[in-house]
Amino acid sequence: MSYADITINDKSRIKSWLHRKRYMQALYAVREIPFNFSGSILDFGGGSGEFCKYLLNALPDSMPVLYEPTPSLRQEALTNLEKYRQIKIIANLKDTPHPVYEIIFCMEVFEHMVEEQYAILFEQFLSLMDKNSLLIISVPVEIYLPALAKGVFRMFRRYGSFDAKLKNVLKCTFGNPPAIRPRGEIENGLPYYYDHLGFDYRVFENKLKKYVKITGSYGGPLTFMPAALNFEKYYLCAKQ
Repeated sequence: MSYADITINDKSRIKSWLHRKRYMQALYAVREIPFNFSGSILDFGGGSGEFCKYLLNALPDSMPVLYEPTPSLRQEALTNLEKYRQIKIIANLKDTPHPVYEIIFCMEVFEHMVEEQYAILFEQFLSLMDKNSLLIISVPVEIYLPALAKGVFRMFRRYGSFDAKLKNVLKCTFGNPPAIRPRGEIENGLPYYYDHLGFDYRVFENKLKKYVKITGSYGGPLTFMPAALNFEKYYLCAKQ
């Protein structure tokens, strides 16, 4: 099953809509950038490359680069973006065509990373930024009321799985997610969390603050509502 099959092409119309909506929500962060912007943009951990299509629609003169280290996802991106010659796809940051980027997106990546790897990614961001760069990171909200809504949806689909057990859903609803999450490995041998449940954006935010300056944030899909009542949280960051 491809990444698209469990996101934008999911059999659930609600889930499919939410995943498409989050691409638009990410672009909310660059809403004030001129339409004729021709600078460099990095989609860090860009998966199947679907977001790059939205990116080019919003900023058609930009120079997007998609970085995806996982072979199967990168192959999806190569197929998905075959007609988009403007987008460069790389497997290693050493192959980046730009020493620094004006804008970096990293969406729905950290909930799958083990905590020991956070610092590595933060340092990679910093190595690709200068004082004028904008870093946009999105993570899911898996505590409080959003956790309950997501948990009910998951229990209807796969009751009994780690992210669809009533006990775990209730722990997250009350702001105390399980401390131990089941780990696996992806193709390149890196440890990986498959489930979103257990990710705590509060812990992530505290770690993020040590590396970058958070200049703003907003929730999604309803930007006018606080993050604690949304399904995602978006961070706007700059070099300290």
